[in-house]
Parts: sequence; C-alpha cells; structure tokens
Amino acid sequence: MNSMIGFALCHGWSFDASALAPLQAALARRFPGAAFAVFDLGFTGAAHTPVLAPGREWIALGHSYGFAYLMQQPVVWKAAVSINGFTRFCRRPGRPEGTPVRLLDAMIERLAQDPRATVADFHQRCGAAQEVPEALDPPSLRHHLGQLRELDLAPPACPTLALATPDDAIVPLALARACFSAPDVTLQELAGDHARLLREPADCALAVSVLIEKLYA
Repeated sequence: MNSMIGFALCHGWSFDASALAPLQAALARRFPGAAFAVFDLGFTGAAHTPVLAPGREWIALGHSYGFAYLMQQPVVWKAAVSINGFTRFCRRPGRPEGTPVRLLDAMIERLAQDPRATVADFHQRCGAAQEVPEALDPPSLRHHLGQLRELDLAPPACPTLALATPDDAIVPLALARACFSAPDVTLQELAGDHARLLREPADCALAVSVLIEKLYA
C-alpha cells in the first residue's frame, strides 16, 4: 500500500513549505514507501508547483488556505485532508460563519502599507512557531489574500477528513462545521490553535493513518 500512496502538501497564507516539514517527517515514518510532493505558493521566495508522479494515488493535505488551493488543482484526489482549512473563508448572505469581508479588506489595505507587520500579526494569531522571514513577496501575498476573500468552493469530490481545533482564531469551529458537513466528510476536532497540528504533527499523522486504513480496508 505504501508504494501506491502519494501525499501532496500545501501550506497556508503567508507561510512556506518549511512549515510542513514536521508533518512530512511524521507521515514518512508511518508510510516509508510513500511519495511526497510539496507545494510552495511563493510568499517568501520562489513558488513551486510539483509534478505529481503517475502511478500513485495522491492524497491532498492542506493547512488553512492550502487546502482550498489544492482543491482547485486539476487533480483527481484519492482523498483529501483539511488541516484547519476551509472551503469558504468570509461570511456570505445567509451564511454567517467566517470572517466579515470588511475585516479582510482592512487586512489587504494594511498589507499594502506594511507587509511585514501584517504577516507578523497574522502569525501571532495563528500560534505559529517560526519567525517571519526577511524576504516576503507582497504581490503574491496580495493575490492569494484576494483569492481567499472570494473563495467559495463546493464540497470536495473525494473522501475527506477535516481536522479542526477549538482554539483556532483564524478558522472557528462554526466555520469548519459549516464547510465540512457533506456526507462524505469526516470532521474531527483536536486540541489546539490554528498552527498546533503543524508544530506538533503526531495527532495529525495518526488521523491520516486511520483515514488511509479505512480507504484501503
């Protein structure tokens, strides 16, 4: 089974591929024959879109905005794992869960004036362990923040595991529950803040292994 599986990983807004390294290592220990493809959206350096090797059954694992980004790629996923992710971020008429659009607009405005302070404040709210890199790419940050503002995706068309945490200041549980209520989705609540499952990936890796056992049972 291990030789059939591939994990495609994508980080969230303002982070980079290094944020996923602990999770990748935890998954590699559980699935030593699995392939890994790590996306980098280019917020702190060059963007990288890996080629997903044929002959593997690819499982999408995205943290925060990274989940929605993966769901928009032209890939037939074997399964998907949302780590503090969402299919919609802002509130919409009749759907009050999420961030008010005006707050995201204010963040976009501040980003234009002081990118570093905007990212630093966001990382603090996330509970991120890593320092804000010296090199930031404001155009990329602005583009994807605009994408996030308009985001409103249909439920994933594959078996999906959504991991959410009660102390998440970015994606409240109410939003996670609203995004992941479809029949083919399992919503699992774990302890911690928005970035805890990246800092301490053991719980996430265990949940992924349970999902894979069910897929290949």
